[in-house]
This record gives sequence, structure tokens and C-alpha cells, in this order.
Amino acid sequence: MTSGFIDRGATHAQTHDRLEAIIATAMDAIISVDEAQNIICFNPAAEQMFGISAHEVMGTPIERFIPERFRSGHSKHIERFASTGETGRRMGDLGAISALRADGEEFPVEASISAAQTGHERISTVILRDITERKAQQEAQALLAREVDHRAKNILAIVSSLVALTRAPTREAYAESLAGRISAMSRAHGLLARGRWKGAPLAHVIEDELGTYADEGCFAFDGPDLKLSARAVQPIAMLIHELATNAVKFGALSSPAGHVSLSWSLLPNDEVAMLWQESGGPPVEPPTQLGFGSGLIQQIVQNQLCGSLEHHWDRSGYRVQLKLPENVLQIASAQRAERNAEKGEEPVMSQPEGSSATAGEIGTLLIVEDEPLLAMQMSKSLEEFGWSILGVAGSIDEANRLLSDRKRPDVAILDVDLAGMPVFPLARSLRRLGIPFLFCTGYEDLEYVQEFANCRSVRKPATVLQIVRGLRDVVRNAQAGLTAQPSV
Repeated sequence: MTSGFIDRGATHAQTHDRLEAIIATAMDAIISVDEAQNIICFNPAAEQMFGISAHEVMGTPIERFIPERFRSGHSKHIERFASTGETGRRMGDLGAISALRADGEEFPVEASISAAQTGHERISTVILRDITERKAQQEAQALLAREVDHRAKNILAIVSSLVALTRAPTREAYAESLAGRISAMSRAHGLLARGRWKGAPLAHVIEDELGTYADEGCFAFDGPDLKLSARAVQPIAMLIHELATNAVKFGALSSPAGHVSLSWSLLPNDEVAMLWQESGGPPVEPPTQLGFGSGLIQQIVQNQLCGSLEHHWDRSGYRVQLKLPENVLQIASAQRAERNAEKGEEPVMSQPEGSSATAGEIGTLLIVEDEPLLAMQMSKSLEEFGWSILGVAGSIDEANRLLSDRKRPDVAILDVDLAGMPVFPLARSLRRLGIPFLFCTGYEDLEYVQEFANCRSVRKPATVLQIVRGLRDVVRNAQAGLTAQPSV
């Protein structure tokens, strides 16, 4: 049978030239070897792929381009291929393959192989395609899908906490309060989506929240152009929402003549100072106790953002001063993350004292959770089940402070992702100190960190019964000397 490639009118020399031109311009690497597995053809695409000239590789073994750990398997594969009498296997049929560039870099390839008999010689040809970029795209898509799943579960857990924690005198007031907080979350996510989840301008966050509750003439805001990091957008939006809601119900915005001003500045140490000032409203009296909204503000500022705040109930108008750390800003956050990655240091904790549990309590618990609503609900629910809360930390640094200042907890519950930073360094330290812990996560698995793959975890959104059962199990397993615990 005559090949459709051959032009019967062409001379042997013309056919040879055409074949050379096709091989020379092919976009995939083409390498042919003789029966001894020595290279006899190495096209320009192969030169570019492996970073070496054809002149340097002619007559050398092809295994030089195969990672050492795969070389014995490669030889056996070639022998089997030759013994079967097959003449070809399609691109991708060989499965995942790794190749080795001349400079020692390993990279993924897709390959096809074919064999031909020319006279008494059997020639094998492999066509290779560098799939480094494709693999990177696939991994990025998998990571994105994983992060979307994580975010979705976190949002469901936060909404669940809002439902459980919101209090109001009537059903109508409850529905209004709940809807307002969910709307604030939605607006924050809208800003993040428009900014491709890289952050949002502080002025936009403030304008979105204040503009929802008051006419433009009733509020003013002023400050330098600062862009918030992605992790700071939602908590600051919730912070402004709670302040504005309180002003509408009890403060300056409850009066036609009332006014709210919000200003911010960048301090020399890159911290952000903010001042909320109300005026023209009814006379202010200090509260006898903080309500849910005020407690949420405190949780957001201190535990989630690791900042500080001061309340001032001046009779002429409520005032609150805030200081937020540099990592609430997009650039500062990236620089700080880079510095931490370069250091590669784990947290250092002093050896805590013995358990601080008292009679009648199940045990003491450290909660490490950067979402204030989840932390508040978890604390309240677990206290009702008899747990004593040693403290709530929104970051590894805050957890270190609690562990150094107070007595040793019986167990800890750890959110896996703390504002984009993994909690695993803290988990390692707790493990060294013999403090058992339970992971609480929106991720489907922990297999990407093998040392914790078998640790007990609960999936967000989790019920309090799931958390209680998980805590009891990890404490019991720790007492029995067990470390591997299934997830629920």
C-alpha cells in the first residue's frame, strides 16, 4: 500500500528534503533512536525544549533526558514495546511522564511513540510535548475550585452564626437586623469581586455602608487613598455596618440634625488610624452593658484585624478611635506575607502551666478562628455545653500571646486558614507541647499537608454537637496516646 505522504512524481532527494523540512518546523520535539537507544534524530523543537543542540546529543543515550529514578523503568518499557510488535502508541497513552532538561530541570511531558523497520534496523521515534503550562493551568483551576468551595462554606458558616447570634425584641426587628448584616456581607463581596478578589479601596467600602443608611448630607468621610487587602474588606465593611446601624437606632443618625464623620490616616509605622465621630443626635449615655453589635465590633477589631479601639461616650456624640495594623492594606499585607515566607519561622511559645479547668467544667478550650461571628457563636455554644473558654485568637500571634499569658488549655480548635495564612505552624507547636487540637475548616481535606492528613477535623458549617463530639474525641485519643483521628 502506498503512503498518502509520498508524491510518486517526486525524486528521492525531493522527498528527503520535504521530510527534513517537516521535522525541522514541527512544534513538538521529535527524537529518534536506534536499537541501542542512542539518538539519531533531534529536531529544532527538541533543541529548544531540552536546551541543548542536536550536535551535542547525536549518538548519546536518550536516557540522559529521563530523570534517574525512571531510567530502569524506561528501558523495560522500551523492551516490552519492541517485543509486542506494536508500531505506535498515541499521544497521552503513555500516561504522566517526566523529562529532564540539559540544565537538570525536571518538567512534565506528554508523549507518543512509534517504531519502524528500515532494512535490518528498528528505529523508534518519540514525539514529546511540554505540558508545563497546561499542568500549571490545571493546578490553578483546581486551587481556584478548592478556594471557591472554601469561601462558600465559610460564608454559610458565617450566615449560620448570624442567625444564631442576632437578637431583637420582635420577629420583624430580628429579620431587619439579620437582613442588614447579610446585605453588608453581600456588598463587601461585590466590591471584592469587582476587584478580582485582590482588595478594594477603603473609601469605597465606607461609602457603600454609610450610603446605605443615611443621605449624603448626613455623613462625611475623608482620608488618603488606601486600598484594603482582600482579607480586610469584609470585616471592615461589617465594622462600618455595625457602627452605622447603631447610629441609626440610637445615635446621631436617629435625629434629622444628626451627622456622622469618619476620617482615617496612615501613621508613620504604616498602621491605619480611624476616627468615627457622631454629632447632633440625642444626648449620649454610656451603656450599662455592651450589646451584640458592640461586642461584634470589638471582636472584629481585636481578634480578626488584630487592632485596637477606644469607645468614648461623650454626651455630645459617640466617638470611637481605631488603630488597625499595616496588613489590612493590600501592599503592606503582601510585603508582610513575603517577609514571613522568607523567614520560614514557626511560632515560639513558652511552656504553659497545667490545665486551668475547674470543677464542673468539661475542660478549657482555646479557640483560634479569624471570623468574629463564628468565634462568638462557638464560644457561646461551647460554654453552654460546659467548656471553659481560655480565649479566642484571630491569628497565630494572638494565640501565642494567650498561651504565654494564661494556663495551658486542655484542647484547641483551629481554623485551618487564618486570613490567608495556614495554621499549621501553630498546630506543630501545640503538638510539641502535648496539647490536642481539632481542625475546623471549609476545605474538603487536609491531604496537602501530609503530617496532618489524619487529624480530626470538622467541616464548616458545623453544628455545635459535631464540634463537641470532635473535641471530646481528640482529648480522649490524646489521653490514650493516639494521634490519627478520622474527620467528620
